Amino acid sequence: MDRPKEIRAAPREWLTLLQVTYRFLREQRIGDLLLYGSQSMSLYMRNPLRSKDLDLLSGQVGMRHMEALADKLSQVRDVECRTTTVQTKRFDDRKMTTYSIELRIGRKPFFIELFDSILDGRPLSILQPYVEPVSRWGLEIWSPGREATVALRLAFRQPEGITRLNAIRLNRFIHENLRSLDFNLIALILKEWNVEEWVERNLIELYRRNRIRIVNDRKIVDDIDGKIKPRT
Repeated sequence: MDRPKEIRAAPREWLTLLQVTYRFLREQRIGDLLLYGSQSMSLYMRNPLRSKDLDLLSGQVGMRHMEALADKLSQVRDVECRTTTVQTKRFDDRKMTTYSIELRIGRKPFFIELFDSILDGRPLSILQPYVEPVSRWGLEIWSPGREATVALRLAFRQPEGITRLNAIRLNRFIHENLRSLDFNLIALILKEWNVEEWVERNLIELYRRNRIRIVNDRKIVDDIDGKIKPRT
């Protein structure tokens, strides 16, 4: 029986794209560029994760930057650029703009996505106290710190919430960084961002659907044990 085809790019594939993309946007004087998504976890892990996209944050990037970046990426070996798009989603009084470049890496689909806000249109400035530079992969990369990374991975929007795969990856990240993580700070960040209810709902649904708990979730959400397993 044929094995299912892996659609996520191996680290050796997306690392090249990260290096080209990050350097290029820095050269364009994009000063608020941040690594985001699963790559922000990989930054703090011994073995980077496979990925189907590269996520970045910036409030300074426009379509002309993304078109120029697509031209630059087209020069990378085994990379084919297909499309560049921009989309704006509205959330009550907030909005979030996403710039996307669709690629093929050795025939596998891959996307570079850049967001100008987070958490349903909240400004990137809420991340400012929690970002830090990390030297890795031949770059000095600005990224949310470990605690902010966990907070962001817990706050996925419903109805999807935290998927089984994302929970497994997050638990791996937490296990690897257990000695460095301040769980009280994670709880404080969630409160500061006003997403505590999102996270509580995500943790409850994750357990109900997949019977998975996030490592040390009881240090992040008050009485999560009782909420996940109601007392009889």
